[in-house]
Amino acid sequence: MKAPTSDTAIDTVSSLCPECGKPALSEIIDRDGKVYQRSQCPCHESTESLIFSDSALYRKLDEWNKLIFPDAQQPAVLPAQACCDTGSNNEPSLAVIDITNRCNFKCPVCFAEATGAGNHYFLDTELVTRMLQSLLDRPVPCRSIQFSGGEPTLHPEFPKILRIARDLGFTHIQVATNGSKFVDPDYAKLCEDSGLHTLYLQFDGMSDDVYLKMRGQRLLDKKIAAVKNVEKTNMRLVLVPTIMSGVNVDQLGPIFRFALEHSKFVTGISIQPAAHVGRIEVANGVAEPFNLAAMAREFGEQTGLTRFPDDWFPLSSLSLLCRAIDRARQETSHPPASDAHCSVGTFFYVDDDNKPFCLSSFFDLGRFLRGAAELTPYAEQGFIERKISRIRQFGQFSQCLDMRKAPPGLTFQRLLRGLDAWEDKNEGRSEGWTHRGFNGIFVAGMHFMDAHSYNLRRLSRCIIQYVATDGQLIPFCSYNAGARLREAEELIRIENKAPA
Repeated sequence: MKAPTSDTAIDTVSSLCPECGKPALSEIIDRDGKVYQRSQCPCHESTESLIFSDSALYRKLDEWNKLIFPDAQQPAVLPAQACCDTGSNNEPSLAVIDITNRCNFKCPVCFAEATGAGNHYFLDTELVTRMLQSLLDRPVPCRSIQFSGGEPTLHPEFPKILRIARDLGFTHIQVATNGSKFVDPDYAKLCEDSGLHTLYLQFDGMSDDVYLKMRGQRLLDKKIAAVKNVEKTNMRLVLVPTIMSGVNVDQLGPIFRFALEHSKFVTGISIQPAAHVGRIEVANGVAEPFNLAAMAREFGEQTGLTRFPDDWFPLSSLSLLCRAIDRARQETSHPPASDAHCSVGTFFYVDDDNKPFCLSSFFDLGRFLRGAAELTPYAEQGFIERKISRIRQFGQFSQCLDMRKAPPGLTFQRLLRGLDAWEDKNEGRSEGWTHRGFNGIFVAGMHFMDAHSYNLRRLSRCIIQYVATDGQLIPFCSYNAGARLREAEELIRIENKAPA
């Protein structure tokens, strides 16, 4: 006989009812080692959904939140009126501008519901310029921009938009793309010359069977051609697979092996568990929804390179290092941090023979980051290597590197130089970088919210925000889920009601 299940309350959060979209509270519960979110709408029966398939990792992320947000005061039950808020308390670390809603694909899993038919818009370049300038005019300027859509490369003036962003002084310029235009090497070169730094390339697997299910057509040859054309430039790639239970979970290992083969240009894999928004139907009741815990476990089983959950950390934990650098420089800015439950990842050192080593297998990353939270100010300006190597705690930090397990030729100074590429993307693309630093690949998952996992606390900590035509910023998950503000914003653009 199966033992009875028991629920343990973890948290209570402000949310929205999955049925009617009105403010509601939700319980976060631990049941038999898995985490569920149960809505408590006064107008509908309670509904619950699996949001995390390993409660131990979920609780580990809770502990990171306490370190990342030490001053946060969270009441046991949040007021219902808090649910009406759709904004973030953070400045963005990455801003997104949809420059068109037109797309040359009609993917069954498109969260934006982009199509090649119907009402479309292409943002005027003067309007895009004003939207970009609004980011630079903020109290804490945001200089990292991603152009998205639809398929942004369909915009007839996309290279001009890139040049505008470059000339305004944006230090990191990305495009979220299906890669279809980059099968032309001349177009890839044009984008590089216009200022593009990184492609966030839709990349769901190494099998055309996957693309037939996810995108409705065979695309593998075109994806590989786009990668090879980018390798002829000095741009970089992040592979972005959407992962769905029962469809392409088994592709995590093959995608990583492909990334490793192209590690001098592929800097990371940004895994997106499918969220129930747009045209996506998640799991269809056949299997439990894919989530960050499943991602971390599956990646380790398919590659044999990571331990679960030891080698996985919230990406927001890196904010502790960024804040330490600010204190060392005696600067007053506070780099924004997302909620720890939004994304988890791991990092690989790749040696000269293209062999990967998980960073936390030879470097105590947890100790390093917790120590960074305690750094004291130091007057001289400089980057990570110069700062940490000259402070009193240098000995403490160098002890985080286990030289007995470290890859041959890796020193603490070289590791710190590698971290410079996280702070300064231009440094990671500079000539001779691999001789000063090293190749590295991050593997991370970002689990965007849908109606069943909506959490206003996570939303208030959002650091990836869309720019509206009036210059207002909208958190990623309220733009695409929950309130789904994308629909109202697109209507303004289609009807030419964008502010002049």
